[in-house]
Amino acid sequence: MTAIDQITVSPIPVLPQRRSSPLRWLAKPGWVIMTLLSLVAIAFVARYLAFDPESYFAEQREVYMRLEFVLGVHVLCGILALAFGPFQFIGWIRRRFIRVHRFMGVTYIASCTGLGLSGLVLATTSYPSWITSLGFGLLGLSMLYAVWTALRMVLAGRIDDHRRWMIRSFSLIYAGVMLRLWTVLYDELSSAGLVSFSFATAYTWISWLCWVPNLLIAVWFTRRPKPVISP
Repeated sequence: MTAIDQITVSPIPVLPQRRSSPLRWLAKPGWVIMTLLSLVAIAFVARYLAFDPESYFAEQREVYMRLEFVLGVHVLCGILALAFGPFQFIGWIRRRFIRVHRFMGVTYIASCTGLGLSGLVLATTSYPSWITSLGFGLLGLSMLYAVWTALRMVLAGRIDDHRRWMIRSFSLIYAGVMLRLWTVLYDELSSAGLVSFSFATAYTWISWLCWVPNLLIAVWFTRRPKPVISP
């Protein structure tokens, strides 16, 4: 047997073909839809910054006039959080423009903090009952907990955990969008005669529906310790 015959050649491992996850296919169009709806919500609530009582939510007009400073903080912080939030999830911005990403992150965290704190104040007088106040109050507390946890994770160098908590945080910020969508849906169904319950009843449900499903989806989506898909 020659020296050549004695050489053991290891077979070349065949790597399994990587399948494209459905979530990867949906990431980009999902991000576009999410961002467009955020911009629509921003355009809708921006009129509140004119502090014209005629533009206020009719059932809360007197409360808003009494708490205009808190309302202004709430609306402005909500606009900033919805505007900056989606761009925190774009991978190439995080990789190539770190300073821009950090600036947007600081603005987002500050906005979420102002939004959550002002939301807690407004929740105490929510229309139409204490059930609505409880719903919006828990939303404010959850928002603060999520965004501060995201901050704590990034300061500790736990980047994957930071991304997961940022997603959970934005799912709560997105309550501002879903509240308007649920309200429009009720108005359309009511106009068509498909629902017979009052707006007060609907709004009580909406105070929970605008954020609980969002959070549950975000928790499910981020349940595994793996890199988060970005558009």
